[in-house]
Amino acid sequence: MLRAQDLHKMAWHMHYDEHMSWEQIATELEEPLAAVEKMAAAYAHHTDALAADRQHTLF
Repeated sequence: MLRAQDLHKMAWHMHYDEHMSWEQIATELEEPLAAVEKMAAAYAHHTDALAADRQHTLF
């Protein structure tokens, strides 16, 4: 069974790495279109927040 975070990551990669449309991803994952778009946005937000936490302040 996939965790929610795994689905978020999968949706993001399917769209940005495999160039699938949101409609194709929704069909593939058997999820509503709006949910798939939110999954990818949640993954991007999560990874951006992690990157911001790990960066050092220059000044």
